[in-house]
Amino acid sequence: MGKETKKTLDELEAERLALEQEAYDDKNRMLKQSQFQELLELQTDEEPEFVEEIVAMFVDDAEAMLVELEELFAEGSDEPIDYAKARGVLHKLKGSSSTFGADGVQQKCEELREHCIGEDPAKCRTGKGSLAELRERVDELAAFLARYTAKTKEIQEAKAAASS
Repeated sequence: MGKETKKTLDELEAERLALEQEAYDDKNRMLKQSQFQELLELQTDEEPEFVEEIVAMFVDDAEAMLVELEELFAEGSDEPIDYAKARGVLHKLKGSSSTFGADGVQQKCEELREHCIGEDPAKCRTGKGSLAELRERVDELAAFLARYTAKTKEIQEAKAAASS
């Protein structure tokens, strides 16, 4: 029985490693490895939910900032676009993405910020470097992080079952 559990743990660890490689791949540019590894190293046995909590906070904050940006750039609004406010929100999102290691999100924030400086509503809303691309990037990262934290929890549960 012990050997089966060990193999299962090895398989789970291999799956988590594959997820990490997907995120660190230069083509995907989801996460910066050094930054995300630092975050992972902060988790201890005393705080097994630490990474999951940090991930949830980042995703929730990013979602709130995206909603704010979507409201600022809503088509058909009678209000003129407040580009200064949009740049401020992008600055916050870029900063939290940088701290988290979310390189792809950080890059999209910078691209959208450039469109805001040019005060081009069409480019801000759709196309390369737009809010639509930023939303897509954040959604991809959130989905990845959900899979990653679920895999980590599965490994923790398998380890607990193996040691009991």
